[in-house]
Amino acid sequence: MKSSFNCFIFWLLVVCASNTTSSQTFHELFDSLEKNKGIELLQPQLDSVLNLTTDQVIYREMAHDFSVKYFRLRDYDAAIKYAQTEVNSFEKNQIIDEKYAKALYQLGFFYELTAQLEIAIQYYNKVTAVEPKTFRNVQSYGKLGDCHFKIGDYYRAEVYYLKAISDLDNYNASGYLASQYLNLSRVYHTLDTQESRQKELKTLKKVLEINNKTQLNDRRLSILYNNLANYYNNEKSYDFNKAKLYYQKLLKHSIKNSDSTSMGIGYGNLGNLYIKQGIDSAKYYLNKSLDYSLSVESKDRVFKNIADFELKNGKRKNALLFLDKAISINYTDQIIDLNHPKLITLKNAIDPIGVINSLSKKAEVLLLQYEDSKNNVFVEEAFKNLQTADSLIDYIQNTNSEESSKMYWRKEASKVYHYAVHCSYILNDVKLAFKYSEKNKAVLLTENIIQNSLDIPVSIKNRRHFLNNKLIEYENKIQEKEDSISIKFYNKAILNQRLKIKKYDDSINNNYPKGLNKTYLNQLTNLTEVQKDLEKNEIVIAYVWNEEVQCKDHLMSIVITKTDAQIFELDDAKKLSDEISQFIKLLSKPFNTEKDINNYAIKAHSIYNKLFPTEIQSQLKAKKITIIADGQLQNIPFDALITDIDRHNYLINDCQVNYVYSLSFSKSNAAINRNATKSLISFSPTTFDILGLPKLYNTNDEVFSINKYIEGDNYINDQATKSNFKDLVSDYKIIHLATHASSGENPFIAFYDSKLTIKELYSLDNNAQLVFLSACDTSIGEIIQGEGTLTIARGFFYTGSQAVIASLWKTSDKSTSYIVEDFYQNIDNELGVSTALHNAKLKYLKEHSLSNASPYYWASLKVMGDDQPIKLNDYSLYFWLLGIIIIILLIILYKKLLKN
Repeated sequence: MKSSFNCFIFWLLVVCASNTTSSQTFHELFDSLEKNKGIELLQPQLDSVLNLTTDQVIYREMAHDFSVKYFRLRDYDAAIKYAQTEVNSFEKNQIIDEKYAKALYQLGFFYELTAQLEIAIQYYNKVTAVEPKTFRNVQSYGKLGDCHFKIGDYYRAEVYYLKAISDLDNYNASGYLASQYLNLSRVYHTLDTQESRQKELKTLKKVLEINNKTQLNDRRLSILYNNLANYYNNEKSYDFNKAKLYYQKLLKHSIKNSDSTSMGIGYGNLGNLYIKQGIDSAKYYLNKSLDYSLSVESKDRVFKNIADFELKNGKRKNALLFLDKAISINYTDQIIDLNHPKLITLKNAIDPIGVINSLSKKAEVLLLQYEDSKNNVFVEEAFKNLQTADSLIDYIQNTNSEESSKMYWRKEASKVYHYAVHCSYILNDVKLAFKYSEKNKAVLLTENIIQNSLDIPVSIKNRRHFLNNKLIEYENKIQEKEDSISIKFYNKAILNQRLKIKKYDDSINNNYPKGLNKTYLNQLTNLTEVQKDLEKNEIVIAYVWNEEVQCKDHLMSIVITKTDAQIFELDDAKKLSDEISQFIKLLSKPFNTEKDINNYAIKAHSIYNKLFPTEIQSQLKAKKITIIADGQLQNIPFDALITDIDRHNYLINDCQVNYVYSLSFSKSNAAINRNATKSLISFSPTTFDILGLPKLYNTNDEVFSINKYIEGDNYINDQATKSNFKDLVSDYKIIHLATHASSGENPFIAFYDSKLTIKELYSLDNNAQLVFLSACDTSIGEIIQGEGTLTIARGFFYTGSQAVIASLWKTSDKSTSYIVEDFYQNIDNELGVSTALHNAKLKYLKEHSLSNASPYYWASLKVMGDDQPIKLNDYSLYFWLLGIIIIILLIILYKKLLKN
């Protein structure tokens, strides 16, 4: 005891007596105290030495070295404690220099190491703000990419990796540059889109170029071989021979260098490749990979691959065992109850994304067991796993702020919600089925309109619009440039602008957390509320269809009336998918022959019978039907379906059809306060010489015909410019666009002088009760599972519209003008938007026959949104004034009577 005390006093005197104490001295102090006091009693002694140190430079160096020593001992909590002590000293003394940046970076690294990623991100962000800029800043951007990748915020990870790569121009660091390209290729591989697949290969080729100039070290070369093999071991770019070649290169290289981790990864991924080819040795390689030193994420993948192998061989119990292993491996320091896990435990997963995939896969296997046995126990077990996955999805969604990353997660979540609806159907629980159906529809759009309508100062919203418009400007510029110098300049400008937007959004989140936490979960409507609000003549039909789900090829529908709710299942949805494709082709042209009519009737009647079960068909007569479509159903006009093949009767003759993204979205959208004061603004650029688009001959007549019923401000020909549109639309209740548009790969609305892109549209505000897109293809677009169709119409909802009328295909502007005029007459007569369009279509059918009555001419227009009348003239002020005048006159009259 005396010896350890004397040791402590000796080192204390050494530290206090010297102004030039070195790191070696601090390491010796640490080792000596550890030896005499033991690791358990070491911290109090170290704290005493620190507290008695008056020189802040020595204090910081000592804290830094203590944190490093604890890091090497793998006591990460203590490492964080002393790293934080060092940072606190810098900040207390207001010292911001390279050493401060190093301290911040180390603290961020320790937090990242312990999976405290949100805190790690804060410290890495601090490093990027330290001046002057050093290589440490570049490394921090790379680390920010790593952290965002780990939390599933892939698009933000892409931004940070690209920023690190861009800033490396100032440094001779080819190895680190290769690492960032390899990390970036991993992002593109995970996103798994056609565009990202192209970027992935381009990025990997960059690493090959670096390797040709400067030989990569062994570790980076192993990662390169693995990433190249993974590229070819993917459905969109699958090449068995090339994938096998690179996995074999990886194994040869890693065996040569005794790299246990790379060997394990190589054998595991080779096993995955062999599963796809149906090669029996797949399981051998997968099991062999587990003999090597693998990360948790790699073991997770191997266990899931073995589960797939067992599943393909009909061994479902074995598959479940390995999926449980895949989940458990993510909680190395905790015992997790796989039957009833809690969110607080789930959040601590090393790879939460992997856990969600395993839970979803477990549900799939359990549902397959149910199909074999018809035992509801398997369904109940599947549902528990799905509820767990749902909780974790909600958590990840709330931690991601990048819109594109959230969109990625909507696709992943869609499978979970589809399975949840399937379980609810088997258990005959319509309330649960409706809940998960709503969670599977337009969640991000609902969140966006909630947040866009928050009571945040206009100056802040305007600043956000300015930053976004600047980003769009740079993105447009880069499309115009061909020289490499300009492209490089605007690439850097885009990256920096995206980072500015990110920082600004973070500051808004910090200053208005209460408002921005109003997510869709707070607005999710339930079945009881829906039925309470329904009228007796209204029916809601919500469809649930995910063609990527492999467990069962089916479609489900939830039919809700005022007094009843049922859920139905349609098997063989693949056949329906094929029929819809044929149906869309038949809609794309007018009928020319009797054969055309008959072919159409057969297909439209077959689809009708599949989408509307026999049990409910009789209920549709004279009803208002609200359709919540899913999958390909979002691209068809329901009112053009044939209900009676002998009479060639369209559904529009039996009932009125309206469409909404989801009832939760409709509830949130209806709550927005729209304060437009003017009635109508219309844009009709008939010629497009600058854009090279064909002339529109009837659109001016269409616009002038509207003015017979509703007075408005018309911008035609060269007045119909993009700048006029952007400057003026927020003041109007109705926006009418008679022009060209496209919902293709790069959606746009054409004006006289230029195109308004979808990104520009998203940066605008409008207060419209109705946007009428009398333009082609404005209601079709890319279908995102779990979110809906990405269309121009959706863009207007995002910016504030209450209802949107859009077109499903290119049609005759003459027939459209005919329907448009009658529609606005109905609006002037104070009919609801959906009712007004329904009646205008019926009138068109009544007054046209033969080929002119083809659905091609009248069925393309569809209403998305509530069927509410548009109050064009607000007479309430006049009534108030009249009331006041009457009261004054009565008072005067009363006083005169008193005098008399």
